Amino acid sequence: MKQLQKIFKYITIALVVFVVGFLLFYRFWFLRCPERKIDLSENTFVSPANGEIVSITKFNQEWIDVTKEKFGVIHLWTNDVDTAGYIISIQMNPSHVHYQRMPVNGKIVSHKHTSGSFNNAILMSNDMGIRFENEHNEILLENSEGKKFKVVQIAGFVARRIVDFVQPDMQKKKGELIGLIKLGSQITVVLPQGYKPNVEIGKTVTDGESVLAVKE
Repeated sequence: MKQLQKIFKYITIALVVFVVGFLLFYRFWFLRCPERKIDLSENTFVSPANGEIVSITKFNQEWIDVTKEKFGVIHLWTNDVDTAGYIISIQMNPSHVHYQRMPVNGKIVSHKHTSGSFNNAILMSNDMGIRFENEHNEILLENSEGKKFKVVQIAGFVARRIVDFVQPDMQKKKGELIGLIKLGSQITVVLPQGYKPNVEIGKTVTDGESVLAVKE
């Protein structure tokens, strides 16, 4: 009986140490928010997220019409930005910073949360590498020139909580925090005409520092 009590005591201690260790690791690593040296140039669109570029897709209305059935909501993601432009997907894993930053100087036009699935966002679901069917949050932005952009926060199998810190008509500076996806998932960016991608597939980008696109 004493032996069993000893074993139970050691198991309890081990569980407490594990839980406390995990909570500390989550708080100080997963939820870290390091300072960034923000690129303040007016003709750049900085990455809103830290992660790996998994797809860069040029779109126009004809492409959307052809692929509407294949990619589902993609026409809804682009129609309030522009009739043509680029879609860039950034894959986040647990090692990346999970906060998102304002990619341009401007205002928040709207934000819209859509319920959905929580499929594994790391495994590619299509050739764009975007989990269109997953729960997501769309943040529509507008710069001083009237150009609109969109940042879409996409939940995953583990990252089931999306948070944004914005409200319509808020004025935000480039590099300011606008949201958080807890644990890691995807960020998809919709760029309007007149902006050209400045990254390649496979490149790791840093929130606020890496130039995702430049004004042509």
